Amino acid sequence: MSEEHTTTEANPHALFDGDTGDMDAGARTAAIALKRDRYIAGDLYDLVLDNRDDVVRSLNNDMLELVVNERYRVMYATPVSDDDAPIRALKTRASLTREEASTLAYLRIRVLEYENTRTDPKQWIVGFEEIRNALTTGAGYLASRNDEEGVLRKVSATVSAMATYGYLMRHDDDDGMYTITPLVPVVLDRGLAEDWMGTAVDDDETASKDSGNEADSPKEEL
Repeated sequence: MSEEHTTTEANPHALFDGDTGDMDAGARTAAIALKRDRYIAGDLYDLVLDNRDDVVRSLNNDMLELVVNERYRVMYATPVSDDDAPIRALKTRASLTREEASTLAYLRIRVLEYENTRTDPKQWIVGFEEIRNALTTGAGYLASRNDEEGVLRKVSATVSAMATYGYLMRHDDDDGMYTITPLVPVVLDRGLAEDWMGTAVDDDETASKDSGNEADSPKEEL
């Protein structure tokens, strides 16, 4: 009898020679996705539901907790609070900059507009120029800045960060268009979005003096 065959017989969940894991392929796939990706939805969401106990145990082993939003059918893994964690989690937290917080707030308000017209989430479209206008005109956070090239670079970096964080999904056929993901309304409610938009304007003078230039915003898992 081969060693591989013996290992498989001893551990019915084994996926490779010497595997001592106690989770089947579906549970492992779901847990890996939660640890690797900003959030999961669709088939992976259902896969977690089918293997929830195993997935939660795997996340807890890495000092992570499962967050579930049933309305938007979105899940993500978040580090346990610092007060409860004697060791560092697999994922870490980082504060949003004020530009990023203001952009996230704008995206949340756009989602609210789409929801009021019962638009399918797949059609929550926003353009780069819309985001730039929101940040640079009227009460926008960057409206008072005079360096046009510098502002454009800052807006570009901010939009790129929003895509990296999972709040925007780029369109392959149009670099200037994005889909707002369901993660936006999951992490930010309407009231907080309005507060952030107002705070970004009120704190504009202070922001220019802060060395860190970070917003008093929720810490996001990156």
